[in-house]
Amino acid sequence: MTAKSCLKVFLVSLVLVPLLFFIVLNQAGGEQATSVTLSFFAVTVLIELVALGRIFQVRKAFSPGDSGYSIWTLILATMCVRLLAEGRLFTLTTHLVPEYQEGASNLLFFFVVVLRYLYTVSDVLFTVALILTIRSYKSTGLPFKLLAIDYFYIAALCTLPVITYSFRANLLLSTLSGHDGYIATFRLVAVTVGAFIASFCVVVRRYALQMGGGQVAKVWSMVVIAGVARDGSFLTVALLSSWSKSVASFTEQYLLWIFACCWLLAALYQSEVFSRTTKSRKAYVAETFR
Repeated sequence: MTAKSCLKVFLVSLVLVPLLFFIVLNQAGGEQATSVTLSFFAVTVLIELVALGRIFQVRKAFSPGDSGYSIWTLILATMCVRLLAEGRLFTLTTHLVPEYQEGASNLLFFFVVVLRYLYTVSDVLFTVALILTIRSYKSTGLPFKLLAIDYFYIAALCTLPVITYSFRANLLLSTLSGHDGYIATFRLVAVTVGAFIASFCVVVRRYALQMGGGQVAKVWSMVVIAGVARDGSFLTVALLSSWSKSVASFTEQYLLWIFACCWLLAALYQSEVFSRTTKSRKAYVAETFR
């Protein structure tokens, strides 16, 4: 699988999947449309698993003493923890585990409510990876700096938690895994941390561009899009849930689909960096011994 072919399929899916959802919604109603969203969630998790495999291959390409090895190890850990959280969510959406109600057992509370914050643990791991990436760029001694457009992007990202908080009452209305009184708090924490992470990604992308851009800049452009899409998913729930729960749930999952596909593309672009480097070295050796 190449990044180019993956990108083509991804772009087509951005049109076809919403089209399918709204056809089902109009013809069969909200219950059947929710089934489309649940299927979309399952496919999204599958893409995250494929991305995890690609990230593992990227990590193997670095030598253990390289800063890239540590960074991609943390990214690998980020995706592993996230997939654990997705596994928990899958058991809830398929009703293998009942939804939490007040007065239920402590074990159910831990599984449904506390383990929801595995996503936050994943975010913390990725934040550390971003800090290490920024340090790695700065260790080159080059004069990196952000441009005005970067500050604009960061300012725009900071508005997402603010707007979401303004519509916080709606965060309880739409969820694939059942309703409990604690999910609004989680979503507010997640959208805040997500805006922070996406802002860091904007910084790393700018540094990559100043280093010459190319495939590495594409890697971080995909990561920026992934971060913005995931953070926007919480805002979408806040804005749309009072209008249509089924549309809000689908749009949330649609943005998480973008998140998963962009991470897969990021890993593929990073793999192509190694592929081109290897080809360049072979060409240089062949030229030397002519």
